Amino acid sequence: MNTTGTDVLNTLARRYIALWNEPDPALRHALVDELFAPDCAHYTPSREVRGRAGMVARVADAHAQWVAPGKHCFRAVPDADGHHGAVRFHWEMAEVATGVAVSVGFDFLVLDASGLIVSDHQFIDR
Repeated sequence: MNTTGTDVLNTLARRYIALWNEPDPALRHALVDELFAPDCAHYTPSREVRGRAGMVARVADAHAQWVAPGKHCFRAVPDADGHHGAVRFHWEMAEVATGVAVSVGFDFLVLDASGLIVSDHQFIDR
């Protein structure tokens, strides 16, 4: 995957964030299959998830906690940047009612030669 074109990278970031907002479990699973390599890894300060099945469960947990109650949504900040198979972008978790960001973070993705996510390192700034 070309990891130098801003439009391509911001599109990847939007697709990634759409996964976390998707209400349909079957569509979430399909999005994981489209975005992540089979042997992917996802890291946060407090958890480590491996494989597509682990990602499906991880996203389902986050969706149930933050999005499904209807109070929050995630949104990509259009600042994706990358090179040599790595991409970083910021995101926000916002209150649905006000649009105010209540959490901000960024993800650092490493992609394989076909553009699938091999590793995803998630950082929470606030």
